[in-house]
Amino acid sequence: MVVEPSASETQMGPGFSAFLRVAALLLPLLGSAASPFSVADCKSYDERPRSASSASRTAGTGSAGLERKVVCSNMDIGHVTPSRGFPERTVTLILSNNKIQELKNGSFMGLSALERLDIRNNIISHIEPGAFLGLLNLRRLDLSNNRIGCMRADMFAGLPGLARLNLSGNMFSSVPPGTFDSLTSLKTVELQTAFLLCDCSLLWLLHWAKERGVAMKDTRCSYPRALRGQPIASLQPDLLTCDAPLELPSFQMTPSQRQIVFRGDSLPFRCLASYVDKDMQVLWFQDGRMVEPNATEGIFIEKSRSDSLQRPTGLHGQLGVRGNSTRAVPIVVLESSAKHCPPDRVTNNKGEFRWPRTLAGITAYLPCSRPASGTGIYAGTPGEEQRASRGCGIDGRWAEENYSHCQYSNDVTRVLSIINQMPLNLTNAVTTARQLLVYTVEATTFSDKMDIIFVAQMIEKFGRFAEKYKELGDVMVDISSNLMLADERLLWLAQWEAQACSRVLECLQRIASHRLTSGVQGYTTNSHNIALEAHTIKASSFNGMTCTLFQKVTVDRGAPRELSGRSSDVNLDRQLSFKCNVSSTLSSVALKNTVLEASIQLPPSLLSKLPGYGLEETVYRLQLLAFRNGKLFPSTSNSSLLADQGSRRAVASPVILISIDGHPLTTLQSPVNVMLRRFTHGSDPVAAHWNSTLLDGQGDWDPTGCHILRSDSNFTTISCNLLGSYAVLTDASGAELFPQATPMLHPVVYATAAILLLCLLAVISSYICHHRSVRISRKSWHMLVNLCLHILLSCVVYVGGVTQVRHTSVCQVVGIVLHYSTLATVLWVGVTARNIYKQVTRKAKSYEELDEPPPPPRPMLR
Repeated sequence: MVVEPSASETQMGPGFSAFLRVAALLLPLLGSAASPFSVADCKSYDERPRSASSASRTAGTGSAGLERKVVCSNMDIGHVTPSRGFPERTVTLILSNNKIQELKNGSFMGLSALERLDIRNNIISHIEPGAFLGLLNLRRLDLSNNRIGCMRADMFAGLPGLARLNLSGNMFSSVPPGTFDSLTSLKTVELQTAFLLCDCSLLWLLHWAKERGVAMKDTRCSYPRALRGQPIASLQPDLLTCDAPLELPSFQMTPSQRQIVFRGDSLPFRCLASYVDKDMQVLWFQDGRMVEPNATEGIFIEKSRSDSLQRPTGLHGQLGVRGNSTRAVPIVVLESSAKHCPPDRVTNNKGEFRWPRTLAGITAYLPCSRPASGTGIYAGTPGEEQRASRGCGIDGRWAEENYSHCQYSNDVTRVLSIINQMPLNLTNAVTTARQLLVYTVEATTFSDKMDIIFVAQMIEKFGRFAEKYKELGDVMVDISSNLMLADERLLWLAQWEAQACSRVLECLQRIASHRLTSGVQGYTTNSHNIALEAHTIKASSFNGMTCTLFQKVTVDRGAPRELSGRSSDVNLDRQLSFKCNVSSTLSSVALKNTVLEASIQLPPSLLSKLPGYGLEETVYRLQLLAFRNGKLFPSTSNSSLLADQGSRRAVASPVILISIDGHPLTTLQSPVNVMLRRFTHGSDPVAAHWNSTLLDGQGDWDPTGCHILRSDSNFTTISCNLLGSYAVLTDASGAELFPQATPMLHPVVYATAAILLLCLLAVISSYICHHRSVRISRKSWHMLVNLCLHILLSCVVYVGGVTQVRHTSVCQVVGIVLHYSTLATVLWVGVTARNIYKQVTRKAKSYEELDEPPPPPRPMLR
């Protein structure tokens, strides 16, 4: 039986109580006002006798005693009374698809010959005891698809001959013991409902069906979920237990969502639960304590077939209906003078969120912004509503916020996030790396620090498979090289947020280690911004090494380059590459189409302080990494050793990293000398090495152990007595740092532009100074001067501003002026051409009119 509590007058107010009284008075009237019917409206058929006894009775009574079948379906019948006047010999009565609400005592008196009764598809919710009295010959009873919620033994009294009973599609969840004891002839019963609970209360049903030989047709469990769909007749008795957590077929609490009330207001609750046992109890709890009625505090609980609770004054916490199953509703009690958080608009990498005015102590929710239509990229589950949350503190100020369930608004960031969430294995590692390489080619367009962090995380994941696939290490170097094209500020933020740059550096150092451990004597790879060289060296035969870093216009490796889709521009195709000689003498290596970037001299005593140096078979793995600039070494804070009186130092040369696998920073017996080309000319240069332990693991440049040997206009030679990453830093506080000098146009462009400017100035000055002497119309003069002025403006802005890429604002101004001047030039060219065309066509027409002879005279008609 489904129990639905009702609220009291105190809880719902006088208006609601009046409504209940009116409804109670109207219900009987509605029942009696259902569509009236008579037997004459029903369809009646003769029916052949089904048994010998029936046949003999029919023969004895003559034609007047023929058995009848009466069909009263779809007639909106509201109730059944014994005075309806059905034929006395009615053996089949069909009352399906009507609106019968209940069956009263003696509803079918006088139909003693009835053998089949069909009352399915009605709205019967109550059957009084003795409703089927007088139906001694009834063999089939169909009560399916009604609203019967509670089963009782007295419901089927007076049916000793009933053989088949159909109760499927009703609302009961349990069958009490003894329900079918009076049905001594029952052979088949159907009990399938959407609420049937198979627990220990149905054990009697299994034993009863087995002892009486009753078949439970199409009867399956609905609850608990572990037994859902299993036929009851095939269940083992030990599966019908009450020890498992109770799963009520219907268990609701109204209201079910979080409630916000002001102190002193009443808040009624009601519980809707399936009745499964006579000992079932409904208890109310608040913050783990049972709630008892207390009129002084305003707590009222009604106990009948329902429990209701009014919200007591001053309570604040969780209220729930508790048995073996629990429902809870959070309640927030506000003071009458509660504060509010003001409306606020937040724009971040997840989109734009407009937070409304919110009560203090409340968490506000907003739906996440969906990606723009047409992108075709959305990682959310279909039909799932993603929400952002933001708490409003008790003091009326916005507190913590959570946007983790929202997708990134930028397409690139969203794609990188999806790639980062993809599971990697030996099968798809290389393919995924190539896919990521394609996206990092446009690293200059990255606009979010999360782009850098996602790429760094993927490089770490690829590193797990680099030992298996040589190509994967090459692609990782390409990805890291592309990452150095990103904005320096984004790299700084990613390092501060998640040490993304440091993690990339660690992965690059492990690439060579994986290759050398597989028995390879040497390994080299290069890219536009990163070059890697690794060698296996024996301590007994090492006499020093000299390596030269240069850039060349060649592409050694084809596959990743083709995937990257790089432009054919020479500036983009310049590759960094190492050339090493086993010698301690510093010598320059001259190669065709190359530019020297750095030179490294490793002393013969490089390995002298390492463990195992004296053993002849000791082998070390030497690694050299070169970076075109210091973008992967962002200093998140100025070190006191490098900052002088508020100055800011920045890397002004390539970065050279020298390490021996398995041996961290080690003090050397003889220093390492490195010559570096400077790409910026700042003041007060300083030699430094990268110390990854500074700034709580963020890393910073440290001048300890390094000093400058000599310096000229382009190169600086430094000496360091420990292994690590070396660079030259200069004071960049007075000017911005740029990776290369501003490019210049070809000299022919400047020469021809100067000639054009002189000619234009001569034309403009002539027409302005000698306006009265020049025989030209005012419109033509106006068009010609404007045309020359805009051509002059376009030429000056292009020649002088197209190379100004240092400052974003200057570049934007140049672009706007160029757009304006070129469009205006095209406009004045069009206006001038139209004016010339009109003048030429007008003069030609006048000439034709003057040269044309007069027409011949026409003869007069008489």
